[in-house]
Amino acid sequence: MMKKSFYFFTLTMLAFIACDDDQTNRFVPDPYDHESQIAKDQDSLWVYFEEHYYNATTDAIEFIGAETTDVTPLSDDQNLDSIVGIQANETTTDYTMYFYKTNEGTDPDAIGYASTVDSVYVNYTGSLLNGYVFDTRPEYPIWFSLSNVVQGWAHGITKFKGGDKTIMADGDFYYENAGSGFIFLPSGLGYKNNAQSGIPGNSALVFHIKVNQVQLRDHDLDLVPSKYEIDFDAAGNIELFDTDGDGVSDYLDRDDDNDGALTKDEVIAEYGPNLPIVFDFVDGVIVAKGSASPQNPNGSIPNYKNEGAQ
Repeated sequence: MMKKSFYFFTLTMLAFIACDDDQTNRFVPDPYDHESQIAKDQDSLWVYFEEHYYNATTDAIEFIGAETTDVTPLSDDQNLDSIVGIQANETTTDYTMYFYKTNEGTDPDAIGYASTVDSVYVNYTGSLLNGYVFDTRPEYPIWFSLSNVVQGWAHGITKFKGGDKTIMADGDFYYENAGSGFIFLPSGLGYKNNAQSGIPGNSALVFHIKVNQVQLRDHDLDLVPSKYEIDFDAAGNIELFDTDGDGVSDYLDRDDDNDGALTKDEVIAEYGPNLPIVFDFVDGVIVAKGSASPQNPNGSIPNYKNEGAQ
């Protein structure tokens, strides 16, 4: 259980997850061949999958030894899934990483999956492919903005939903049925060839994660979650929108249609004054409330995106 007022930060957490590798190291490594390393990491990960299996009893990934019988290697396990086509490091070859769900997460607040610009409240353990644990936070969760973590971690976390939060009479709280499992990332989506304490350069990484809660961020405070002002493809790559063409992306623009009315005020007028705002969605896109009207001739476009409606 966790106290509401409990905030505990570790130096290892800051070094391994949250900080960009260019900021955490004074040593600048020599350039290396990203394209070649992609292939090497894929080979290393697949050998790992052939030699390991998920043990549901211990909730751990374990080595398949001579005495291990009647187990399914990860390479043949249907629960092992991949994220294909992640764009990073300006390579010609896109990255592939993997994830293994042990619990989807109940998502009691109907927030859905986090995007790579949102925040998550997580427990985690990070290890190398040889099993060496370089960082762990199994007891007290911590909030991370997925914009500030290594790229593979951000993409992998978006495959898990949050769980059920129970608050005790004394203010303690705990989570049940949280999204949990493992993510496996090549070094190019981790720390590349930039060695960290306990992590050699060019290391593929394994994280055992538990996503207790997802918080959708609203970068421009316009009441529209940034997740719905940015487009994401299946791999989680971001495409920015600029509805009014003013050079400011919608998720950072306080007046998305440049009509002189703040997006926040238009959202309240269209969707009602009660918070949190409940949006209507069609295929994951926010649409206008109700049907077309003289004030909103494009009924599928919400007023805050429609310069002709205030």
